[in-house]
Amino acid sequence: MPMTFETLTEKLGFCEQALQAIKDIDRTYDHEALENSWKKLYNAESTEEGLSELRAAFSPDKDGMKMLTCMLHCALYTHALYTKAGIGDEIYLATMKFLPRFVNESGKKDGHCSFTWDWWFYRQLAMREFRIGELEYEFVEDGEGKKISVHIPADARLERPLLRDSLADARAFFGKHFPAYKDADFYCDSWLLSPALPALLPESSRILGFQREFEILKWEEDSEAFKDWIYGSRDVPTEKLPENTSLQRAVKAHLLKGGKVGWALGRMKRSFFEDKI
Repeated sequence: MPMTFETLTEKLGFCEQALQAIKDIDRTYDHEALENSWKKLYNAESTEEGLSELRAAFSPDKDGMKMLTCMLHCALYTHALYTKAGIGDEIYLATMKFLPRFVNESGKKDGHCSFTWDWWFYRQLAMREFRIGELEYEFVEDGEGKKISVHIPADARLERPLLRDSLADARAFFGKHFPAYKDADFYCDSWLLSPALPALLPESSRILGFQREFEILKWEEDSEAFKDWIYGSRDVPTEKLPENTSLQRAVKAHLLKGGKVGWALGRMKRSFFEDKI
């Protein structure tokens, strides 16, 4: 059954402030008029061009809510693609909840909802990334062949049984709907894999439990990107970083001593999920 715009926005769980802004914009928004631009988001070679055209069409759009409204309409187009591919609404809605996760969080943080992730969300629209259980999985193809990039949403629970279930379900999903990726290796590019963390976290840490299942291939020690996820910004001086959690306190103390955290790339050990497949 086709998904309506009203049903989609309500099912995704936007906060009231965001929902009202979306409704206000949608009263005058003409999605068909921009079809030549938004359909470019579904082709990897034209994505940047499409995004550029849409940004120009919506300017000024300081809080990104016009773009968000457009992408919600695009999500309806994607729903039809899911239906055609035989993929159910459970995975569809879980994947599209990428939107309210960031929009609602911006409202809590800044007191005003905004959307700044248009540069990423085309992956979900073009069926290149899916939320399956606790994790998100993105198709990647480079000179070394087909890979699957694993992303850890902010609301992911890192208990080992849940992760194993997610991985097993993902393998089954790829085997059914995208067989070319059925046996692809899983990679993760994240601060969670930083080699500095074992010295900062307790042995029982779920983060370390996740990290241990990867072979670390690369460590960018000087990357400051980890601050965006641990502290919400990389623009705060080290001595003024918040200390609201044990992780924040441990990392801050480490940085004040001249230590580094950075960003790391790892390949998942197949032993992590082989016995669940």
